[in-house]
Amino acid sequence: MASQDEIAVFQAFDAYDFDNDAAFQLGLRSIEFGKEHTKVLEEAKVFYYSRQIAPIDQDKYAAWKLATSSKSDKEPPPSASFAEIVGMIARGETIPGIRQIPDELSSLAPSTSTSVAPRKPWEEQSDSK
Repeated sequence: MASQDEIAVFQAFDAYDFDNDAAFQLGLRSIEFGKEHTKVLEEAKVFYYSRQIAPIDQDKYAAWKLATSSKSDKEPPPSASFAEIVGMIARGETIPGIRQIPDELSSLAPSTSTSVAPRKPWEEQSDSK
């Protein structure tokens, strides 16, 4: 059983924003994931967090995570047949488990190109004559 201090570290680890940590993302680029992407990513997060933020025991964390996961996490999402999905689309309903992506472009101004356009083959031939 994990102590209160360990539980606090585990909760802080779960809440940590690895996606926006520039140092973590830089180190992540050097890792070869192979077939066990999820496991290696979790190990990389634990390693980084232990070195930079607070020590964390990966085995205790895994046991705590398993013990605290809710029942809904363990059950697979309900599946729908093709006909049911077609019916949902026809009725204008949202399909469960599908992420909604807005139909709009970025509101930011487009960036200007700083690179020189490559020369076309016919431009290179006309320069050499």
